[in-house]
Order: sequence, then structure tokens, then C-alpha cells
Amino acid sequence: MNEQERNDLQSTITHALEEMKAEAGASFDLEKVNLSELQRRTGISRKRLRKIKEDGFVVKPHKLSGITKAKTVLTGFTGIIDNLLSKGVKNSSVIKEQLDDAGYKGGITRVKDYIKAHLDLLPAKRHLVSPQGNRGRRYTTDPGVCYQMDWGFVNVETDVDTSYRASCFAMICHHCGERFTEYFPNAKQENLFIGMIHAFERMGVPKYILTDNMKSVVKERDSEGHPIWNNEYANFMKAVGFETKLCKPRHPFTKGAVLSEVFYYPHIFRKVRCCAGHVLKMCG
Repeated sequence: MNEQERNDLQSTITHALEEMKAEAGASFDLEKVNLSELQRRTGISRKRLRKIKEDGFVVKPHKLSGITKAKTVLTGFTGIIDNLLSKGVKNSSVIKEQLDDAGYKGGITRVKDYIKAHLDLLPAKRHLVSPQGNRGRRYTTDPGVCYQMDWGFVNVETDVDTSYRASCFAMICHHCGERFTEYFPNAKQENLFIGMIHAFERMGVPKYILTDNMKSVVKERDSEGHPIWNNEYANFMKAVGFETKLCKPRHPFTKGAVLSEVFYYPHIFRKVRCCAGHVLKMCG
């Protein structure tokens, strides 16, 4: 209970006691206050009122208030958080991923509380911050570790001067840059699975896939930020034998910059032909 909550509780009890004193008159005795009546007026349990009565109806802070444990689940990991905060990184999800890689076993709530209590470590605005590395370089991994996949959309021009919109599935290797594309009438989950299987046949099955938060992959995230997989996609991962990681939102180092090579390089992909022989032109 913080100071504001204690003040509110004290005000409620004091107001109820004053009402009871005004009604009882000279016979009012603070030591003989009817706790059942006081409970009815305040909504506070008799057990708690009994403890407050022992303190003279003064709401006091808990005896352990302000005392922190000498060792917590964050012990040994605070240096990592302090270093990231000094570089201007305060996103709790990003920081927790760094901690998880270092062996952290706790939840994200404790990380958020620590960040909130140490915001003074963030660099002042308009001041130089510690270098965070080149954010424009290609995101790379070891061979067979990671592929990235996504959907793009193209306009298809037919031979009768009409056009329609098609979906382009793309997958790229984060080691050598090999890429696979396939066109579908839509971006439904069954077409996603077909495109992935065809890409795996050509490139092999990686350790994990990097993708965004598309509904055919993940339904939502739990209170700790962990993904809750789409049931069909979870079964597909288990059957094929790979894992999936989700890209960080608004983080072009791992998402966007790589697949732009597949979707938006006009001299390579501006005009290609689909299986029906129609000319495909990139949107925009």
C-alpha cells in the first residue's frame, strides 16, 4: 500500500468515526467502537479494523514497507538492464529478450518495475548516447539457423487489359541471402503452408523461422508477452520440425530491410510471369 492509499483509507475511517461519535454523543468511547457497524460504514473487514484499532485507528505502513530482498530473480542481471538504459533502450520486451539470452528466468513485470525505478539512467534528450551499432546492416545468422518469411501483394495484368490482386509469399535465408517466392490468389493459412513447404524443399528446413505477428501464425500474446500460437500453425511446426520467432515491431534491423530486397527491387522483380503466364507488376 502506497502513501496515497493509506491517506485515503485513513480519511474513510476518520469520517466514519466522526459520524458514529456525532450519533452517540457523550457516550461515545473510541475503545468500545462497534467494529461491525464500522465495517458496514467503511466496507473494511473486521479483521483489518481490529488491527487498525490496536494502533489507535491510525493507518500505519506495513512493518516491511520499504525493505527489499537482498537477492531477487533479477540479481546478477541488473547490469545488463543498466547498460541498455544508458544506451537509451527502455523497451521492456527488447530488454527481456536480452535477459532471456543471458539465462533470466523471471517474468516481464519485474523487468518493467526495475526500468521504472531506474529511468534516471536514460541519457538526457538532445545528448549524445552510447553507439548502438550499425542498424542498417544485414541481419545474419549461421548456416541453417534462420529464414525470414512474409507476404507481399502485387497487381496482375491479364491479356485482356484487366488486372487483379495476388499475394506473393517470400522466404529468405539469413546466412547466404538465397530467396524463394511464390504467388497465390490470397494469403490464407493453407497457402502459407504450401509456400513454406515448397521453400523448404528448395532451401532445407531451418532451426527457426522469423516472421511478424500474422494471424495465421500467432493468435495473441499472454500477460508476459509470450506468443500463443495458432493451433494449426503449432501442429505444422511440430510436424515439420522447426521453431518460430516473432519480429520486434518497428525494428527494421530484423524486419523489413531484408524482405524489401525480395518485394521492392524493381530491376529484379518489377516484371515476372506467374504460372498462368500473366505479367506481374509490383504495387506502387
